[in-house]
Amino acid sequence: MDEFKLSFMNHFNELDKDACVLLALEALKNNEITIPVLYEEILRPALYSIDTSIGREDSIWIEHVKTSIIKTVVESVYPFVIELKKHVKPLGIKVVLACPEREYHEVGLRMVADFFSLNGYEAIFVGTNTPREQVYYAIASNSPKYAAISVTDYYLLFEAQRMINRIKEMTGGKVTVMVGGNAFRSNSISVAKIGGDIYLNSYEDIVNLRAGEEK
Repeated sequence: MDEFKLSFMNHFNELDKDACVLLALEALKNNEITIPVLYEEILRPALYSIDTSIGREDSIWIEHVKTSIIKTVVESVYPFVIELKKHVKPLGIKVVLACPEREYHEVGLRMVADFFSLNGYEAIFVGTNTPREQVYYAIASNSPKYAAISVTDYYLLFEAQRMINRIKEMTGGKVTVMVGGNAFRSNSISVAKIGGDIYLNSYEDIVNLRAGEEK
């Protein structure tokens, strides 16, 4: 695992998308890693390592390229998710996953969608920069048990709160709202403050959620 991670990060920092994708595919094919391990121990730290805080305008493009690499890896390994889903008993429970308006970081939420799928949930990935009315329409159309809202930028917590309030108002509180993302990593008090019912931080959280559904 350490060798794989080192190799991946070397390619990642060199902005070598092809090498990153091929490395991930080969490791999964050879059963050297699992999807949860790839996402949580390789891709998530890679996302967190992206640093554009050096104060140079010409560094933002690097963040975009690196984010694109992670996104491509996630999409490329989706056939493995499809195969694994065949061996998981469906729960018959839907989850709508979205980001608040003006939130353009969706890769983490995309990985969470796969985590839900791997645990028998029907994941409906709406994704980035979603107006709160559109999230409500998605909920009204699909009748999910859960709505998962991801926030990366702290300044968007208020917009997330408005989205959550809208969901609860229009559903009479029947939809449980989950929140996650970088905005909560060292700011867990904000979960309840913006109206979140559950904080998701790991694959294990979703495994435990499924266990609770089956009781």
